[in-house]
Amino acid sequence: MTALRILLSVTAALFGLLLAVPIAVAALPFWAVAFLTRVGAQYLEPSYVTWDQLIEFTPVIGWKPKAHLNAHYLTVCEDGVFHTVTDAQGWPGTAGIAESDIVVFGDSYTFGYGVDVEASFFSERHRKARIKAIGAPAYNMVQELLIMQQLSSQLAGKLVVWFIFVGNDLHDNLVPDMYQLRMPFVREFNGTGHWEVVTSHVSPAHWPYLSARFRDSTHRGRIMANLHSQTFFAQRAYSACQFLIEEGRNICNGARARLLVMTIPDPQTLRQDQLQSLLSLSAEPRSFDPALPDKRIGEICANLGVSFVSGRDHLDARHYKIFDPHWNEQGHEQVASLLSSFYE
Repeated sequence: MTALRILLSVTAALFGLLLAVPIAVAALPFWAVAFLTRVGAQYLEPSYVTWDQLIEFTPVIGWKPKAHLNAHYLTVCEDGVFHTVTDAQGWPGTAGIAESDIVVFGDSYTFGYGVDVEASFFSERHRKARIKAIGAPAYNMVQELLIMQQLSSQLAGKLVVWFIFVGNDLHDNLVPDMYQLRMPFVREFNGTGHWEVVTSHVSPAHWPYLSARFRDSTHRGRIMANLHSQTFFAQRAYSACQFLIEEGRNICNGARARLLVMTIPDPQTLRQDQLQSLLSLSAEPRSFDPALPDKRIGEICANLGVSFVSGRDHLDARHYKIFDPHWNEQGHEQVASLLSSFYE
């Protein structure tokens, strides 16, 4: 009986193996495709760098993109690898200011962060008006103002567009560091409402500590919520913003250029499911208003005689990436169309 059981077991095993052969044969092409895809990706996917490898130290400003880049980079959110190029001065794209109709100053949105340069708002494929982008990831308005001053002699006859990302620019104007990089900021004179630009601390040395806003997402959310509410912090932030816009207006007037300020909303304030979370973090929840930055900056521009466009009137959640706060290709197409209409 034992021999018979062994024989039956062996027969069953062989029979099962025979049945499995057709399944294995049928699965072989799928396995081969998966294997070749993994192996091929190692050779076909471009080598890439991280965003901090795209920049270098520059005096006074803190950092700027490296010149003559033609590189692929991985975004901070690791949602993809994207292509960028820069000109001889390190600014995105290859066109110069001289041959452009519009010069856009700003941060990572202006840099075209998170899409291939060929799909950015300043690329040839979107152009009705010729656009030059002047910006870098993580810039605040103070850096953009200083660069505007440096380039003022080249701005005559141009439409100068200043992007203000309300998600962090208003706060970052008030602090001396960004991811332990030293950056210029504005300082108030003893509560008088008068401001000055501070650059004396800017050097290649890292800032000695990492700010809480980079260590704690709740801290970042609280900053956002309080900028959208009637808080003391918001009052200081908008006062500093007014100082910077006024300085930018003076630069453009002196250069015989036209200044237009455009706000860029944080996608959190465009998605209803995220607004409640922001509201819960506000120090003054009864005054919380998703459109408050646009209203306040619009009032500032009106008082200064500066043209203003509210990004909330033209951008919505479909123009942003899902896991990254930057524009997707559709967003860049929308912005390119807006800029052309402003120029016309």
